[in-house]
Amino acid sequence: MTITKTRSRALLALATSGTLLAATLVAAAPASAASATISGRVTVPSGAYLDAIAVVAWERTATFDDVTDTASLDSTGSFTLDELEAGTSYQLSVIDYSGKTGAGYYTRDKLVPAAADATLVKAGSTGITIRTRASAPATDIGIVLPADGTYPTWNPAGFYVLEPGNGRITGFVGNAGSGDARAMRAGPTASPLRGSFAALADGEVTRMDMPTAGLVSGVDYTLAAVAVPSEATPDFEDNLYFYGGVNRSVTRSLSSAATFTGGTTKVDWHVLGATAKTAPTVTGTAKVGKTLTAKAGTFSLAGTVSYQWLRNGKAISGATASTYTLRGSDHGARVSVRTTLKPTIKGYGYGVKSSAQTAKVALGAAPKATAAPKVSGTAQAGKKLTASRGSWNLTGLTYSYRWLRDGKDITGATKSTYALTKADAGKKISVRVTAKRTGYATGTARSASTATVK
Repeated sequence: MTITKTRSRALLALATSGTLLAATLVAAAPASAASATISGRVTVPSGAYLDAIAVVAWERTATFDDVTDTASLDSTGSFTLDELEAGTSYQLSVIDYSGKTGAGYYTRDKLVPAAADATLVKAGSTGITIRTRASAPATDIGIVLPADGTYPTWNPAGFYVLEPGNGRITGFVGNAGSGDARAMRAGPTASPLRGSFAALADGEVTRMDMPTAGLVSGVDYTLAAVAVPSEATPDFEDNLYFYGGVNRSVTRSLSSAATFTGGTTKVDWHVLGATAKTAPTVTGTAKVGKTLTAKAGTFSLAGTVSYQWLRNGKAISGATASTYTLRGSDHGARVSVRTTLKPTIKGYGYGVKSSAQTAKVALGAAPKATAAPKVSGTAQAGKKLTASRGSWNLTGLTYSYRWLRDGKDITGATKSTYALTKADAGKKISVRVTAKRTGYATGTARSASTATVK
């Protein structure tokens, strides 16, 4: 694989897309006759650029690019948000276009990564001090397109880092402070990913790795690409394609978008992937001890299918064959199978589809004795009798005992041995063994009776 540093016009536009993000946020802030302000100062770690940092005001319920106002910093780090509504409180976030500082929301003590934890600041407040911290090490976001030269029907206008849940812009992919964007492909000549996905070579995976900073270690983020829209004044939210997850292609829904954590070394973002045409099916009886069989559905691409059985939607450890024998721990749960297709052609995201769930798994059949319990010892008052548990058709059983006098339970006689008493004289003694196993009905077996006790 050849790695070539490039400064083509397309890549340069991406590498300096702080301007694009700034324009996006400014354009998103509605024109308003409001004139209330919030002012303060931002402190930054050594090496950060004041002129690359913006303070953003959000209403508490705002999503995506729905900002109220933005403000840049002056040479002292001071800012003034001046398009606010009097009497309204706002969440303030900091975004560093260069990626030198970690993004976050203002609290009195420090920046926090989630809007839900932000301190609300009332319009008219002054003297706010926002303390920033250095960014986590850059994460290489790899935009991946398949080896057969296929590209989607949409083209990218920019790649963004978003806060999960509300989709608010947190930063952008390939920011200028993270280093040069690196165009890579398996082959002797570098083939950069341009503003249009159409500029691809056939037969090789095409990708571009863009170092992305401005994140905080251990914090969850998601990604979005905004498509070039057909209308003149596009709605940012309506033109987004979100990160689908490891080996998955993009999704159009924020609620189904996957996340990665700040400080992660590398994230591969597959633009295209296999899609399921039909769902897998499961046959067999939903009963502990019975075996279920999965049949894979169909996908839009050729490839190899793997299986993962699920209990109430969660993966069952080690259950990765096309068949699954129901366990005691499955009792009362609903079981399904998730199939994953790994495409034959490299560069495509995997296709994933789950079957419908079974009915609730019923108890397994009760264990049966293949050889009855036996009683040994002398049938005479004062002597001790001993019970064997017999042989059973299941393993992993636990056993309990109940001694019987002429077929009726003897109070307190629940051990594997029984000392005969005067009350047993003239009676016949037997033992009942109960066998249990988690997820199975209870099994019982009874021994033959002794001779009449003397």
